[in-house]
Amino acid sequence: MRTISITDMTPERDADDIWVQTAQKGIGKYLKGQAEHKTAFWSAGAEWYADQLEDEILDLVSYFYHLRKRLKAIRAVAELMATDEVGLHEAATMIKDLTDASPPRNRCKQTKN
Repeated sequence: MRTISITDMTPERDADDIWVQTAQKGIGKYLKGQAEHKTAFWSAGAEWYADQLEDEILDLVSYFYHLRKRLKAIRAVAELMATDEVGLHEAATMIKDLTDASPPRNRCKQTKN
């Protein structure tokens, strides 16, 4: 897939990129779910869909909250770099940690005092 710079982007190309990739990912996710669950997804009742959607919305709020925190932290690293408070290697390590694809870590067990 060819990378297009921001200066080469058009509204049509942007829309195409968004919806072609979304369709491909959506179809893949749907088919994977059908294979795993072996159900007729389209046959559920409306209340079940509403319950599932509510769960997804609540997850989205948490994801969005933490994404905003990561963006704020990335901007803080950029400011530290701009004022020479951290070196390039240290800043790169910080940015990699903030932007990687790792899932949430396991929580440490708390000890009772």
